[in-house]
Amino acid sequence: MTVMLRHDFYKVARLPPEIASEAPFNVFSRKLLWLSVFWLWTLSIGAMAAEPEKLNAGYSIYSGMTAPLWTTKEAGLFEKNGLNVQLIFLKGGTEAAQALITGDIPFAMTGGSGVISSNLAGSGTMILAGLENEILFKFVTAREIISPDKLRGQKLGVASLGGSTYLATLRVLQHFALKPSDVTILAIGNAPTRLTAVQSGSIQGAVFLPPETLVAKKLGLNLLLDLGSLGVEFQNAAIAAGRDVVEKKPDLARRFIKALVEGIQVYKTDKEFGLKVLRKYLRTSDSEVIEETYNFYVDKVARKPYPTLKGIQAVLSELAVRNPRAKEAQPAEFVNVNFLKELDDSGYIDRLYKTSGR
Repeated sequence: MTVMLRHDFYKVARLPPEIASEAPFNVFSRKLLWLSVFWLWTLSIGAMAAEPEKLNAGYSIYSGMTAPLWTTKEAGLFEKNGLNVQLIFLKGGTEAAQALITGDIPFAMTGGSGVISSNLAGSGTMILAGLENEILFKFVTAREIISPDKLRGQKLGVASLGGSTYLATLRVLQHFALKPSDVTILAIGNAPTRLTAVQSGSIQGAVFLPPETLVAKKLGLNLLLDLGSLGVEFQNAAIAAGRDVVEKKPDLARRFIKALVEGIQVYKTDKEFGLKVLRKYLRTSDSEVIEETYNFYVDKVARKPYPTLKGIQAVLSELAVRNPRAKEAQPAEFVNVNFLKELDDSGYIDRLYKTSGR
């Protein structure tokens, strides 16, 4: 018979004599079991806490310009900052803007014009950093288009209507004293697709960045205009984030920008690693193309990737032709550099380069 002894806050069972002799062992075993369970539970909680936060980051620009983002991923710098980032290619600035609005992709490297257009429509999408603050595109045409006057009535390709390649194409037409109505502008996709279309004759011209410009040269296509030589300040490429990320998850944005700044430092100071990254993502073993692509961009990527307000105003001026809201907007409305400025003001970015000795 089991007798219950009442205490103030719990009850303990008095065991019958025939099993009392086993009690010390059983009690010890139970304690050991519970200690083991608690220890394993503590370890599992710690592991979960230390596990990097999973998220997707997009990029709609398929060129050597995206190398700093790729480098950040390949060097493990997202993980270093507690992020498990999956990079996803997006087909143009329009798709990138939509992904940022839905929140499926909290961060994206994309054309500044797409971000600004989206914001004008009320999305709240913001530019956190600028990776290309000038127009560096080159206008490539089919072999038979050897002068601007032959462009009338021809087809030109862009990644998406309203995106950075579209605005750059308008700049080309303006430079040649042509109007958009003088040509047919088609949204046909990314740079490799556009280059194939020019080569096949499906379109007669498009703007490109390295490595496509270098490939185009090898194919015997014509380089009709180097927009970079015009010295136009323009927010051509940026790191953008959706409204919810900036407002509700600032620490997430802070860690992402910190990782990116570290990735830029690696790309600028470790050429061999940068070349390796380009070979992987551009999927080419052409050493000349990889080398020239790296050399073209490495000095154009700023250590402190602030966006350009003057360049954003240039984008707004282009958009104002079709969007009345752009006329009244101020460039500062589209940027949030708080996370970058925190790193800059703390001296962290300067210390990164002092440590590397470059």
